[in-house]
Amino acid sequence: MVFMCVGMLRAEVQTGYLIPHPSAARDFALGGSTIALSWAPQSVGQNPAGLELFEPSPPLRGTIILSPAAVPQVAKLWRDGSQDTPDKIFDSAGMLVHGVGMQKSILVLMALFAQPVLREGEFPESEAFEGNPLDGLYRNSVLFKLDLHPQVAVGGRVDRFYDDRHPMASAHGYGVILRRKSVQVGLQYQRYPAQGNFAQHPLDRRGDQTTSAALSWKGHDFSVSFQVLNLTQKSEPALLEPHAGIEWRPFRAVAFRAGGAQFSRSDCWAWTAGLGLLDANWLRGPLRRLKTPDDILQLAAGVIYRKHTPLSVTGIMTLAWRL
Repeated sequence: MVFMCVGMLRAEVQTGYLIPHPSAARDFALGGSTIALSWAPQSVGQNPAGLELFEPSPPLRGTIILSPAAVPQVAKLWRDGSQDTPDKIFDSAGMLVHGVGMQKSILVLMALFAQPVLREGEFPESEAFEGNPLDGLYRNSVLFKLDLHPQVAVGGRVDRFYDDRHPMASAHGYGVILRRKSVQVGLQYQRYPAQGNFAQHPLDRRGDQTTSAALSWKGHDFSVSFQVLNLTQKSEPALLEPHAGIEWRPFRAVAFRAGGAQFSRSDCWAWTAGLGLLDANWLRGPLRRLKTPDDILQLAAGVIYRKHTPLSVTGIMTLAWRL
């Protein structure tokens, strides 16, 4: 995502308030440093090889991911008399159902719906998320992950972007995660369409035809991640840009997160923090539990600044439940 700090300095700080998003809070709270991390469907990371639905086992199993945070938007939609009832039903389902997934042994497939995205250089604003997100810019995605070995996972995704329900363009990416005891190494390659780069939050700054790398270390109740964006394309933004994050879970019900990034080719920095609450693994039987935390409520906040002057403050809330 192209972002130039110079020229963004304004008398008023751009503010995103507390924006509902079905899956972006964890990645944002960790400073956009999730390429080497595993993730549950409501905590979508940047590397599809990190997707976790169930622990690998032979039976075919499925799941659905609900997004209760969209209830106020759905209520507003039904008060609006400009749409027919069938359209309202379709839009309501698109907002309340974040995704569906299935797993057969080592193969995972998942579809994600109506994920709000930003154009390059944009900041999220609360007004854009108060109404029907299908009236704005969003993407639908299909992802797969294959566990080739207990220490090797590969994955890919195809994204279709829409603007006010009209198809715009497609993108794709793929990645790999290598595991060795408590260490994970991730690589991710990204393609964006000719219309430009897109992102799910301001720190998702991957460019077209870029490869990014990351390293994470996971302890008993914490993880530390470090990644470098754009190792390959000098003409794209975020060349060799460092991002880092830390996650600490002192109790099963609470996770504390923090992260940061130093924007390449500029003197801008970003600092982030967040919480994960109510791990849904508490409420599941042994076959449906994940080693990866499956938080129902997630909060994140971040500030981008230049020379001690804040340029943008953004808050993101994710409220989602994987059945």
